[in-house]
Amino acid sequence: MMARSRGGDYWLANAHCAVDSVDLAGQAQPVSLQLQAATPQSYVLSPRSAWVNYARHEALRHVSPKLAWLAKAAGYCVLSPISALLHGCGLDKAAIIGNHLISTNLHSEWSRSDISNATDQLTAYYPDSPLIIRNISSQVTPNIEAQLTQLGWHLIPARMIYLCDPNDASVWKRNHVKQDAKLLANKDIEVITPDQIQASDLPQLRQLFRQLFIEKHSRLNPDFTPAFFELCRENGFLDLYALRMENKLVGVLGIYQDASNNWITTPLIGYDNQLPQSAGIYRRLMALLLQQAKYRQTKLHYSSGASQFKLARGGVASLEYTAIYSRHLSSSQITCNRLFSYAMQNLAPRILKRADAL
Repeated sequence: MMARSRGGDYWLANAHCAVDSVDLAGQAQPVSLQLQAATPQSYVLSPRSAWVNYARHEALRHVSPKLAWLAKAAGYCVLSPISALLHGCGLDKAAIIGNHLISTNLHSEWSRSDISNATDQLTAYYPDSPLIIRNISSQVTPNIEAQLTQLGWHLIPARMIYLCDPNDASVWKRNHVKQDAKLLANKDIEVITPDQIQASDLPQLRQLFRQLFIEKHSRLNPDFTPAFFELCRENGFLDLYALRMENKLVGVLGIYQDASNNWITTPLIGYDNQLPQSAGIYRRLMALLLQQAKYRQTKLHYSSGASQFKLARGGVASLEYTAIYSRHLSSSQITCNRLFSYAMQNLAPRILKRADAL
């Protein structure tokens, strides 16, 4: 696993954590354990960042400066009780299973006995820590949700995601898909494949990613270090593709494929945001992603965000869940987890669907 021997912050500048492992279905899966940090941790590690800090940041990002005080006040009223419940649940010190410290972990179809054995093992290792599994989707792994629920895990709505099947002929008939493919085929920009990426390209690829996800969007997004990009180039944890225009790198795409070869997604994407929108760099990158899914004969996990863009390109909206296990904890923590689960199961779907419609 990518971070096991060195710790999370070797690979992500904002993921201060230890990384252990657990056997699941004969495969070693990483288990991340958050350590105390002076600055907010990435949402891929911290439940507080995922459910409280990121929501607060997004609320402020989408309002005018004049209304910022109102957004802060509303956010405090809504998010403070959730923050208090998070503390009572002990989720800041949770052990997160199968967490590769990327936005979308693509899990295998674990059996009931696989999950049960891993749960028993980890509750013995971490008797004071809740257990978490991110990125649970009934569309991606149809059987896991029911098995987790039967074993006492709570499922919390976490994100609205977009899934696409490139084998569906109707996807390729969409005007946006046709236009993007035509744009990608234009010879003004060259596609650089993983075997063509040079070590000297990596600093620029990292900067392209940071321009979009860290500098433009949020510092709570995973901030991949130079070592992470080196890992991808050398070991293929992500397949790195790039776009080059006039001898300058202008876009980067990192493709992650699950162990069963059923799905791909992109936890890493970026482009030169100084270029005019007419250059269509993001559109070309997403066209490349869709073409790779078809070529590899996999389904495509578009992840979250940019809802209208992804819906127009064959994406189908679906709720994704985070699973939490707390039966081994104190009675007060169990109660807090039940209250947290109840609150989020009732609030989160409405909030996520409303955000999806914006």
